[in-house]
Amino acid sequence: MPHPYTNSAIGSETQHDGSENLAINNTFIRRSLARLALHTTARFFKRDGHCIPISKRKILKTGSSIHLTEAATMRYIAQQTSIPVPRVYCSFLYKNRAYIVMERIQGETLASAWKNLSQDARVNIIVQLKDMIQELRALQPPPSTGVKSCVDGSLYDSRLPHGAPRFGPFKTIQDFHRWLRANIEATQIGDHVSTEEAEEIKNMIAAQEGQWPAPVFTHCDLNPFNILISADKIVGIIDWEFSGWYPHYWECTTAWFGNQTRTEWQSILHSLLGPYPKELEMERVRNKWWGEW
Repeated sequence: MPHPYTNSAIGSETQHDGSENLAINNTFIRRSLARLALHTTARFFKRDGHCIPISKRKILKTGSSIHLTEAATMRYIAQQTSIPVPRVYCSFLYKNRAYIVMERIQGETLASAWKNLSQDARVNIIVQLKDMIQELRALQPPPSTGVKSCVDGSLYDSRLPHGAPRFGPFKTIQDFHRWLRANIEATQIGDHVSTEEAEEIKNMIAAQEGQWPAPVFTHCDLNPFNILISADKIVGIIDWEFSGWYPHYWECTTAWFGNQTRTEWQSILHSLLGPYPKELEMERVRNKWWGEW
């Protein structure tokens, strides 16, 4: 039985259906050169998960979970903001698999550089990151935008139960919340939970069903491994595969729960993105019963 609020047509074999129009610079020559590089020049570089260096300046990203939406998102961010993102050279589908050829930004991850940075450099980077987050939040969603990608389509987040390969889009934030809690309503809470637990679930549902401001554009995975720096300058924000239009608190709560082992970074992000104490409590309860963390 399909999970409530999941598009049953979005499966591993059909997740790319209808996405062909998202391809960028999709020419025969570019497709051929990209696939050729996978079998030749890529051998000389160290692979990093789905990201395969094919030259000193280019990376090819492909895999079962990779979608053309990520390339479209990077192009959207590059066009609408000053946030440094990898330049997309081309993206295409081949045998039901997405391929994205993008810029290989020269920089060090903030995760590896942080311990060696001076206090002044750290402050400078945090200020830059704050400005970039504000730019994201200043993007105006189309009228009546719910929770969806920048191209009005489905989303991806491997950390969410039932979130792979794709989920959504949702017409409203309330629809998204219902999907997150498996469509359970307050009247369906059984006697297998304590009175206190039932009360916290009911409070969570009441909060989720309330009125919400318009969604904001959200990276969804702001961790120090996805921030590239050179000296004390941010030169790249990478890995936009989870991003889209989400509730205004989502960047804060995903960063908080996703960085629990990086307590210093968790505190920094919380100061930049929050505070959202009510939303954090709401998400704490959801994660306890339907969560990924």
